[in-house]
Amino acid sequence: MSITVIVIQGLFEVTGLFGFIFGFFFDISWLMIISGILLVLDDIIEIALKTLNPVFPILLAIALAIIISPWYVGVFWASAVFKIIGVPTSLKKIISPKKLCR
Repeated sequence: MSITVIVIQGLFEVTGLFGFIFGFFFDISWLMIISGILLVLDDIIEIALKTLNPVFPILLAIALAIIISPWYVGVFWASAVFKIIGVPTSLKKIISPKKLCR
């Protein structure tokens, strides 16, 4: 994978995560929805590339969609959980992509 793609993916993950959290807690609906969609798209890409096992994210998304209203905010939070865990890796992608490039 090229260094440019790694950096863009890291920016995509960090931007989506912090945009969603900021939009959620400061009640900026459009920012929360757009950033939440970015999070879900990134998870779909990671599942397609087989870097993310789809079973747990899908089950968590279903559970949170049932618990949280509106349902799509629950799906966004399920994606955000995995991005929060992956923040150190996302920052490595931005700061030192050469170490991750193989």
